[in-house]
Amino acid sequence: MADKEDQSRRYYLGVRKVLIFRKLASRTDLALILAGIILLAWAKNWEGNAIVSVTPKVFSIFEALHLTSLLNVVLYILQTALLPIYSKVSDMVGRTEAFTIAIFFYVISGVVMATAQSMDTLVGGQVIYAFGISGVSVLGHVLIADMTSKVNRGLFQAFYDIPAIINIFAAPLAGQALTDANQWRWAYAMIPFCVGAMSVPLLIGLFSVEHKMKKSGLLKQDRSQIEKRTVREKVAWFCTEIDLVGSLLMVGALCMILLPLVLAIPKWGGWASATTIGTLVAGVVTAVLFGLWEWKMAEKPLIPFGNWSTLTPITGVLTCSTISMITAMNWQYFLTYLMVSRKVNQVTATYLEQGYHAAFLISQVIAGFLMKRYKVYRPFVFIGIVLYMIGIGLMIPARLPTSSNAFVVISQVIGGFGSGMVYVPILVAVQSSVPHNDLAIVTALVQIGGSIATSIGSTLAGATWNSMLPDQIAKNVPGEYDYNAVIGDVDVAVNLPDDQYNGVVHAYGYIQKILSIVSLCLAALAFFFFLGMRSFGLSDEDEKSIHEDDEKLAVDDHEMHSSSVQGVDEKK
Repeated sequence: MADKEDQSRRYYLGVRKVLIFRKLASRTDLALILAGIILLAWAKNWEGNAIVSVTPKVFSIFEALHLTSLLNVVLYILQTALLPIYSKVSDMVGRTEAFTIAIFFYVISGVVMATAQSMDTLVGGQVIYAFGISGVSVLGHVLIADMTSKVNRGLFQAFYDIPAIINIFAAPLAGQALTDANQWRWAYAMIPFCVGAMSVPLLIGLFSVEHKMKKSGLLKQDRSQIEKRTVREKVAWFCTEIDLVGSLLMVGALCMILLPLVLAIPKWGGWASATTIGTLVAGVVTAVLFGLWEWKMAEKPLIPFGNWSTLTPITGVLTCSTISMITAMNWQYFLTYLMVSRKVNQVTATYLEQGYHAAFLISQVIAGFLMKRYKVYRPFVFIGIVLYMIGIGLMIPARLPTSSNAFVVISQVIGGFGSGMVYVPILVAVQSSVPHNDLAIVTALVQIGGSIATSIGSTLAGATWNSMLPDQIAKNVPGEYDYNAVIGDVDVAVNLPDDQYNGVVHAYGYIQKILSIVSLCLAALAFFFFLGMRSFGLSDEDEKSIHEDDEKLAVDDHEMHSSSVQGVDEKK
């Protein structure tokens, strides 16, 4: 029985590297890695905020403002498949190799999007972007979890995101300046410059430790086993480990189910068209096949549910995912709505919107300190969900065209503070409730849930917006007008005659109210899922014991490898 249990916890090369990393990394290496993680997080958030602020203008140029949700859906569908792949690659070959691959794709995507001459090219750049940002996002949190104990993990996870608070206010100014100068392409060009430069300290620290591992000889036997495989065996092994078939089925199902919800009315001829119905049916069939594959046939399922003795990872992911879905749905068109309904520029609209994100980041740090002080997590999640529901409820009247800007900001801040109080405690709880061998995949699972939920939320917002807006515009806007121009370009909408402009604002405000009401109803789901999370304490003593067990198992695993290879050599 014990042998079986040990066998089930056999460590991948990448995980053994992490355990050896703890012994070989110097203070300089750790300082470089931690500084690099924070700098890269800042760069990632900077370019993200800058791009968000120019998005309405860019989509207006390509006459595709009504398809704002399309790029987000494409991105989140790809992330859903890429996050577990990156986590498994980092376990199989190492964090350093996985980070290097992610940064490479990240930098290339910026070049493609900065030079895009059409919407199709921009979408293509977004696909490459997904390959980059997926890896950087999940591996940053994985590295922090590798290097910290349970009781300190929440605080360090919060510090990972806190540099973004500078970008919330500075990046929109940069985006507005670029838009005013008709240089919006430089918002995308920031990716190779910022991300490439800020990743240098991290890569130096990681490769320094890699060099020490090679010199130590502790991984020599592991590498020799990999090198002995033929190319075909390596490819087959890799495809099995990442569950390539399952990943493709999942991406196919999500694409065929979610994209019709966004494209049915504006592009595919409505809900009754053969394209829409055929795609949706194919998506449902593919989803069923995915479930059967994962249940009955996959040697290494995407998510190893059977390895965990508690429901905390699953219920925690569902709680966070519900919050992500609500946020995506309720904020999808909020920036455009603010620019039209209040006739403000991108910077002002972004500042009104970003009160949520500023409060989200600050509350993460507060939650991290409270967890370190009291060594519990559930009370803070409960408080966070309550505050989030209050914030969403206040947004129903706050987002009416007649409400004050102060009311908008207050509702955003309350909702954001609650969201941050939920995210970090749940991330730590999920990471702390599984063995270290599953730490990377469970961290990816949190982000997978967020990606799926965000794509669903964006899709629901896009479907609601595109299906309700034509009727609302026709009902409230008098006289002759070009519908596609009105919904496709902010400048056209705000420069309409007063009676037509007021009708557009009323139509936008009505749909925004509907989205907020639906969001409040969905928020009750987050509380329901939270009830399934197990309560446990966060202590350094438990973590120290776990680390010692991990290191012993890793050494035993290494010796098992060595002895088996030696036995084979003797027989030869």
